[in-house]
Amino acid sequence: MAYSEIPLKCSPRAWLVISGASTCLFCTVGFLNSFGIFQEYYATNQLAQSSQSTIAWLGATSLLFLFSISVISGAMLDMFGPKLLSYLGSLGTIFAVMMTSLCKELYQFLLAQGVLLGISMSLVTWPMLALVGQHIQRKRAVAMGIVLAGSSLGGVIWPIIIDKLLKNPDIGFQWTMRIVGFIMTPCFAFTCFAAKSPKALAAHVESGVSNRKTISDNAALQSKNAARKAEAIALFRKPALRLLCLAMFITYFGMFSPFFYTTSYAAEKGFPSSFGFYTVSIVNGASFFGRILPGIIADKYGKFNCCILSTLLAGIIALCWTRVESVAALGVWSAAYGFASGGILSLQQACAAQVATTSTLGLAIGSVSGSTALSAMANVPISGALVENYGYLSLSLFSGASLLLGTILLLAARLVQSRQLWAIV
Repeated sequence: MAYSEIPLKCSPRAWLVISGASTCLFCTVGFLNSFGIFQEYYATNQLAQSSQSTIAWLGATSLLFLFSISVISGAMLDMFGPKLLSYLGSLGTIFAVMMTSLCKELYQFLLAQGVLLGISMSLVTWPMLALVGQHIQRKRAVAMGIVLAGSSLGGVIWPIIIDKLLKNPDIGFQWTMRIVGFIMTPCFAFTCFAAKSPKALAAHVESGVSNRKTISDNAALQSKNAARKAEAIALFRKPALRLLCLAMFITYFGMFSPFFYTTSYAAEKGFPSSFGFYTVSIVNGASFFGRILPGIIADKYGKFNCCILSTLLAGIIALCWTRVESVAALGVWSAAYGFASGGILSLQQACAAQVATTSTLGLAIGSVSGSTALSAMANVPISGALVENYGYLSLSLFSGASLLLGTILLLAARLVQSRQLWAIV
């Protein structure tokens, strides 16, 4: 049996990996979802002399590196396995958080909370996601949804923790960041413990590493490298992967706008400030269910089919943003958008895994995630400029249009795999 055809069954070891990956995303993507708290705090404290758009580049930079490094980290997983990446990424993330506690100038925050944090999180996040795909094939979409639900849970819990700590005069910013690092430490320790490849795949990786050390026949080594390269090239030649990457690139231009700007929209409408703060938790809380339930449905009716539906619904809901005129309506709208966008975030990884083989799974997920790097980064300053110059209607139209255009491209990616209307793709 060829290596790429080795069946990977769900087992206690697989559930350990799922738990470790979910814990990982709680500390990485979930933590980044709380950046709005830091932006508000920096604007009135350490970076009071900087503009809001300048401060926003801190979050944009961390997103850029989180997504752009995914191609490298995914490929490294396929070559070396998960242990090295999990240790490097975990230690780097905790170190970046601790260094942020010492920052006072903009460039210091940019290096620690932007560059170092984004790179470190990318080294551990995407390999853990790909690792779940290696362990589970038949129920892959729901497994990915459970893992990504960890980031939604983090998006609910981290803002509340950080806000309470920052407002406590006996703690302050420095110890807030250190406490965050202390909380992350046991979480990442569990992630590192859980980062184990399937037995067949682990044996393959160990064999490859051993061959690099002991093999004397250069022709045999070159043959192995050529086979790996051929598999990677075949993956990138698939139209479905190319269109999926393009679809996610366009989608990410506007997808995160409601995550970052529902609080300021609530303030502009004169809603209570306490409610405005909790709209972020509502979006992330609804996204928790949006990442699990569509995955359950996708395993039965098709991953691309359900991703198309989630993106379409998110685009329609985004276009309705400025029709919200009351506290209750904003709560319902935030929950609806969180649920729909949650389906996109979980199903894009399942779609990437569907077009890959077991040995190129890390590369496929890394490529799709990497394709969103520039658009995810650009989303923050573009959204801020639109609100500042043209109001929230322009942001609503921009967000909705990017999601609807992404829907069309996802439909194209689905059709190149099967033109049958009711096919499960």
